[in-house]
Amino acid sequence: MIDINITLLIQMLNFLVFLFLMNLILYRPIRRVVAQRRQFMADRQEEIDRADSEALAAVQEFNARIQEARAEGRRKIQELKVAAYEQEKDLLQEASDRAAGQLQEMRAQIRKDVAAAREELSGQVRSFSVELAQKILGRSL
Repeated sequence: MIDINITLLIQMLNFLVFLFLMNLILYRPIRRVVAQRRQFMADRQEEIDRADSEALAAVQEFNARIQEARAEGRRKIQELKVAAYEQEKDLLQEASDRAAGQLQEMRAQIRKDVAAAREELSGQVRSFSVELAQKILGRSL
């Protein structure tokens, strides 16, 4: 059987002293290191979360700027197209006006040439008609 004597009390006291010393020397420092590590990890996680949110904000700002630049580029392209169409219209109108002017000049020149030819031929018509009449009649007029 188990005898309860002084050695049991000494062993219990020994155990309590050992427990106190272990707590003082080993468990508290380990708990303190674990708590510091936990705090360190929490701080790093907070920094990571903040960096992630900053990176996300930067990406969103970058995407917004890209969209803005694309819209500006499309607007500039449209403006340049409109300007090019206007310039093309002006050039075509100028070419059309120039061609119309040249056509009028050519028609006027043709009219002059026709009038000169008629005048020249009208003088010759009389002599040709006299000649023709003489040949037909066989005598001189």
